[in-house]
Amino acid sequence: MRPMSPQKASIEQLSPAINVGQFQTTKTPTGPGSTINFDSSSINDPAGDFLLPLQPAYPLPERPTPQAIQTLDCLKGVSSQLIGASGESDPWLLRHCKFDELGFLLFHQVHFRNAGGVPRDEKIPVHFLVTADELYDAAKETTRYPSIGSRRDELNSLVSLECGQRLVSLFLRFIFPTLPIISRSKFGITPSHPIPETSILQNIPVHLLAAIYASALPFTKFDEYLSIINAYTTPPTDRLWRITFEIIFEEIHTPHLATLQAGLLYLHKQYQGIQSAVADSPLLWSFVGMLVGLATSLGLQLECRPMGLPAWERRLRRRLWWALYAEDKWRSLLMGRPPYIRHDEWDVTDLDDDDFHIDTKVSLAENQPREVLYALQFQSFARLSCLVDEVQHRLFSLRAAQRLSSDFPESLVAARSLLTKLKEWYSHLPPSLRHQRKPLLQNNQSDCLHFSYILLEVFIFRALLRPMVRSAAPPRLFEEPQDSLETMVDDYIAHIISAEEIDPFPAIDNDTGNAVLKAAENCAASMLRSVLHLPGDLSAFWFSWCRIGFATVSSFMMLLVVQAPSKEHAVRATGLVDMWRQALVRGQCQMMDLALVRLNGPHWMGLTRNFFLPNHVREAVECTGDQ
Repeated sequence: MRPMSPQKASIEQLSPAINVGQFQTTKTPTGPGSTINFDSSSINDPAGDFLLPLQPAYPLPERPTPQAIQTLDCLKGVSSQLIGASGESDPWLLRHCKFDELGFLLFHQVHFRNAGGVPRDEKIPVHFLVTADELYDAAKETTRYPSIGSRRDELNSLVSLECGQRLVSLFLRFIFPTLPIISRSKFGITPSHPIPETSILQNIPVHLLAAIYASALPFTKFDEYLSIINAYTTPPTDRLWRITFEIIFEEIHTPHLATLQAGLLYLHKQYQGIQSAVADSPLLWSFVGMLVGLATSLGLQLECRPMGLPAWERRLRRRLWWALYAEDKWRSLLMGRPPYIRHDEWDVTDLDDDDFHIDTKVSLAENQPREVLYALQFQSFARLSCLVDEVQHRLFSLRAAQRLSSDFPESLVAARSLLTKLKEWYSHLPPSLRHQRKPLLQNNQSDCLHFSYILLEVFIFRALLRPMVRSAAPPRLFEEPQDSLETMVDDYIAHIISAEEIDPFPAIDNDTGNAVLKAAENCAASMLRSVLHLPGDLSAFWFSWCRIGFATVSSFMMLLVVQAPSKEHAVRATGLVDMWRQALVRGQCQMMDLALVRLNGPHWMGLTRNFFLPNHVREAVECTGDQ
């Protein structure tokens, strides 16, 4: 092994607690310069032949100094941000710099860090700007919330370290399989040692630890000790989430991976009280955009496997990217928003089993069966999220919706392709994830995955139902007050026209349309069966956006009723709506509150009062008493 240079030794001894004041500019070892005479026959570039007579000799580039693998995220007192391809510090200029053995080009309080391992074929040079945190102190003051005392002390007073150990264990058991966004290696977790040491918890960033505690508190009933403690005291869930939120907006100026981890967990905090029946505020989608901006500033959109980073850090960066990618795509589709992440601005490869290893002598294959299932579950979910992006782009983006909403043949072509890909995705699920009735774990972690799969199918059929009925003409627009005779006549004509005269007219009337409608009804029935088989309390962890998914299904069921082309279809759709309502009531879960509100709202006022219904639909509805 090559002996360590004195400077490298001094920095590595301080790492990960590097003090920026100890950075000193170093000289890169160089060998004797050498030159070579270019021969035109060895150069394919025609311009090179032209320049050769003017430049008969050219010095070879000095061989770069070997770069040690070192963390980028755990350097103390500094933060890093990616230097983009078009950034003011040109990566193609920085590639010519002389970086030291740790990949640094050091200046006073601002440094450049070479990612290492790139450029290579089809990979651009990657560098990070590493800046002393103190330079952003003034910026932090603009978003800092006033606090009394140490945040760490407050956290430890809310949750003791001993209880914190148990909460982290619950997090790994119930949340990590669905949202694997922490590094078990950094927590000192191994298959034989599943509980972190208190000394390790003391070094975890406060906002991340608070988010982990708050996320795990709903599962304390599965821990004998915590269940007794929480039986007589109110868990400090709200205060933990508040600490998380406040520190995120303080640390956003000097972010680390922990800032993104805490932000992702904050997106999935459980709704309490009436908030569970209210649509998400615009802040939530804006918060997703902030997290996407944070992730791209940290360079998570770039494939990091070739980079000179520790194995645990590369694994974590890749899982974090796919978790954020899924957030962007699912919430974009569910909320009807343009996605933040563009397909041509990232190159992270698909997840595999290596991304779920733990730094231990025991390989993943030798771990418990649940470890293998955890890896497969999130890999499958990430692949499904890619299909979500395609569904949003091809069926629900603004241009696609404008083009396809009145074009049934083209809608059918797009939908068939997407349904084929969705069925192919399902066919590649391992048996342990494909059958919900034989769970490997105590609580079936794959329920949410199956719900997401059927929900995506609902969206595809929802797009197919759009062009099957023509839209009515838009209402006349007017500005108040208007007292002209022309306005009075128009209002009188509108008043005397009955609803039956403006019933929606079927845009298609053929066997294909009937087959599509039947398939859509089968999709609704499949979702109904899936929800009926769920445990009453949804004791496993579910993504918070699933509550929008349940509400989406309610709207889909109502659409089948309103657009039913015959009384037979209307009766069948009305029956599905009634059974869906019973399933939501039976669930007794806050995750389903919004779906129940969306379903009961029109029925409470009466469907005939809220919708223009064809006569055959009106008759079917009246038979059920929902008119």
